[in-house]
Amino acid sequence: AERLNQDSIVENIEAIQSYSDDKNFSLLVKSIRESINKNEPETALDRLHTYAMKYIRLLCDKHHIDYDKDTPLHSIFGGYVKFLMKNNIVESEMTERILKSSISILESFNKVRNEQSFAHDNPILNYNESILILNNIASSIRFIQSIEKDGEESKKPESVEPDWDKIPF
Repeated sequence: AERLNQDSIVENIEAIQSYSDDKNFSLLVKSIRESINKNEPETALDRLHTYAMKYIRLLCDKHHIDYDKDTPLHSIFGGYVKFLMKNNIVESEMTERILKSSISILESFNKVRNEQSFAHDNPILNYNESILILNNIASSIRFIQSIEKDGEESKKPESVEPDWDKIPF
């Protein structure tokens, strides 16, 4: 029963987390999770878009990828994907294709946010499609989170055991 209570309608909800000390980022995460926990995925779409925008911008800043304030989400993500390809961070052609197709998915996400969410005075998208979108975006974020974590771990210097025989006393 406890495991069932922990199940979420969004499979990779744990990937939606604050990646900075920004209070707004934390509030955004809290709001998205509350909507999902209340089984109201339709109400989280606009905030998930804002979250994705903040997260991808954060990664672009980290990797010195240029964008400007008015650059849409899919274009910023396209720059990030180019960075991944240029630096050989992605190994398979299949992963590259998935990431590149995610650019067009995020372009459609812009339209959903603007025309089918509470970002504006709109009729909201239906429950099942909202879950599909939330799962897809959360899955992409989860993957990005894993490659970013792998990149950070590969940059850590290996701990070196001291050579006690070389100490001059």
